[in-house]
Amino acid sequence: MFEYQTLFDARGDLYSRANRRYPEARAEEAAALLSHLALTPSSRWLDVSAGGGYLSERAVAQGLPPARVSCDESLPFLRSGTHSGRVGAARAADLPFADGRFDGVACLAALHHAEDPEAVFRELLRVTAPGGRAALGDVAEDSEAARFLNGFVDRHTAPGHHGRFYTLRTLVGFLRRAGGISIHAESVRLSWTFDSPDDATLFCRDLFGLERSTTDGEIRHALDDLGATGGAGRFHIPWTMLQVSAARA
Repeated sequence: MFEYQTLFDARGDLYSRANRRYPEARAEEAAALLSHLALTPSSRWLDVSAGGGYLSERAVAQGLPPARVSCDESLPFLRSGTHSGRVGAARAADLPFADGRFDGVACLAALHHAEDPEAVFRELLRVTAPGGRAALGDVAEDSEAARFLNGFVDRHTAPGHHGRFYTLRTLVGFLRRAGGISIHAESVRLSWTFDSPDDATLFCRDLFGLERSTTDGEIRHALDDLGATGGAGRFHIPWTMLQVSAARA
């Protein structure tokens, strides 16, 4: 995913800073994906396209084990965060691990940057042990989140944003062709949650690496278009995710 590496070499530190400042903002999103893995205290799981380690941190916050290994194409992105286990550079479509190495494998919000999504699913399943599960979550095609990313974020970031989003049916097809069995697939409408609109604005500015010329007013207007609700005390940004998982045949 050369596109992924280029993007996060440039702004991975800002992405990690946003998650560190507001660790609970995306809690629903992380919990929805982790629920597919059925982790136990002894589970050895792999976080693919792990970035600064956000998903692993959320696992620990839920009383689950952190990722045993975290990998990402962007070394600067990996180094911008904290990781409890081993870290290393690795392409999601070409993982440097033995077959069946992990009890669980997770990949959150990265597939839309993949040039070969089917190769990503093949690799996630290949390194999953019998009895384990591989799980992937990403923004739904034609959702308000997809339009926000390929619209507002595309216009207000230097590299732009050209996500390839999919339907649930398409993701299930990828899993089946990759050899997945016992497939679980769901569309989850969740929220990113903040104490105030100002917090949400700052979070989005960092997470997406918005250009400095982008005003707070423009961000707030985009969030209104996205369907954000609430105000001081509790502010919600709607985010529709597709979560899919499978066991290895």
